Amino acid sequence: MSLTAATAGCTPHSNAAPVHAPSGPASPAPVYGGPHSTAVPTPGASPAVVAPNGVDLLFAKMMIPHHGQAVRMSRSLAGKTGVPERVVAVADYIAADQQREIHEMNAWLQAWGHPPVNPDDPANSRLHGRDAATHGMLTEEQVRAGEAAAPPTATRMFLEQMIEHHRGAITMAQSALKDGSNAYTRTLAKHIINEQSTENESMTTMLTELR
Repeated sequence: MSLTAATAGCTPHSNAAPVHAPSGPASPAPVYGGPHSTAVPTPGASPAVVAPNGVDLLFAKMMIPHHGQAVRMSRSLAGKTGVPERVVAVADYIAADQQREIHEMNAWLQAWGHPPVNPDDPANSRLHGRDAATHGMLTEEQVRAGEAAAPPTATRMFLEQMIEHHRGAITMAQSALKDGSNAYTRTLAKHIINEQSTENESMTTMLTELR
C-alpha cells in the first residue's frame, strides 16, 4: 500500500498556512553518494515553504523508525570484530547518515506542530502495518539474530538484509516524491533514492565477493 493510500481520510495538523523549516545540523560529506547524491536540505533562516500534507507527515513518521532500525543493525555489525573493513565502513556511514536524518525529520515534525518520533519505540515501527515487509522492515527476531550471529554470518546477514531494507526505503521515498507537497520531505526523498541506490550497488558487490 502506498503512503497516499495510508493517509486517505487523514487531515494533517495545522496545514492551512506555510510553515518555516526548522534548523538542522550540518550534513557530513557523502561517502558513497558522489555525483549521484542529492544533499538533504539543512534549513536555517529559510523562507516559508509549502505546508506538509498527509503524505509528507506519514513519510517522516514512518521513515524515522525505519532509519532507527538501520542504525541499530549498522552499529551492531560495526561493533563486532572480524568484519571486513569495507563492510564496517558502509555500516558506519549508514549509521551516521541515517541518524542525522532522524534528527532532521524530528526537527521538521516539531516545527510542523507534531511531537517527535522515538525511533526505538516498537509502537512507532507498527506504523508500517501490513506494509512492513514491503518497506524492508525486519522483525525483532531477525534483528536479534543478526546481533547474536558470529562475524562471518552477521556480515552476510547484514548485507542481505540491509539491501532489502534500502529497497523498502526507496519504495517509500518514491511514494513521498510522487504525492508529497513539502520541499524538505521531497528533497529528503530524492536523497534517499539516490544515496541508498548507490549504497545497494556497493553492498551487492561486497555480498558477491563473500560468496
